Amino acid sequence: MSRPLESPPEPDVSAVPPTLMAHALDTFGDEHRAKSWLTTPNPVLNNLEPVEIAQTPDGARRVEEVLIRIDYGMFS
Repeated sequence: MSRPLESPPEPDVSAVPPTLMAHALDTFGDEHRAKSWLTTPNPVLNNLEPVEIAQTPDGARRVEEVLIRIDYGMFS
């Protein structure tokens, strides 16, 4: 007998500053997409996860800049 498929655990984004999380939610439209983006390596951030970079004030500003670029359609 097979077991039901389990959902993957939710990514831990508890260390992301609240204002940054709010911006990610606004940019991506829902919590799942925001968390997914925050925990996926990003080439613009030297292939690090935004949640890793956001641990320092300078890093949080870098992640905010990337979100602003996405907001304005500049995906490079």
